[in-house]
Amino acid sequence: MKSILEQYFIEFGQLDLLSWGSLKWQKQGAEFIDNTLSIPKESIFFEPISSTPTKHFYTYLADSLSISLEQASIQYESFIQSLFDGNSEKITFESLGCFLFVNGILNWETNFVSNNYYSPVHFDRVSENIEIENESVANKDNWVLFASIISIISLLAILYKFFH
Repeated sequence: MKSILEQYFIEFGQLDLLSWGSLKWQKQGAEFIDNTLSIPKESIFFEPISSTPTKHFYTYLADSLSISLEQASIQYESFIQSLFDGNSEKITFESLGCFLFVNGILNWETNFVSNNYYSPVHFDRVSENIEIENESVANKDNWVLFASIISIISLLAILYKFFH
């Protein structure tokens, strides 16, 4: 069931853990500061406020487990209670992070550090002096010459075909 919960969190950005709290994905966009585009900040944080999962969550869980909505609700509540009421000091969600019990207090350690995936972009001023290659008049004349030769040959071919 952990893998289904992880997948739900990755897709929708929130995972409600009943009376224990909820995991949330927080996003902050990049900002342009002093010729630098700062990195976007993304993090997974734990909010220890009791939260009830939505009907959408239970529908997702029921579809994933191929069971009824009521059965999904019962199994989820049972799973969460056994997960957090167990005597383990560390509860791991492989791709997200882990919960740690420190002196009876539930803490969250995330595996996702957005600084590992993004880097700031620095911008320098571009000089307005654009160097344009000077094309000689001879190059332009050559183009006109070739076009003229092709036109004359085409006209001669049409006249030849017309009169013979």
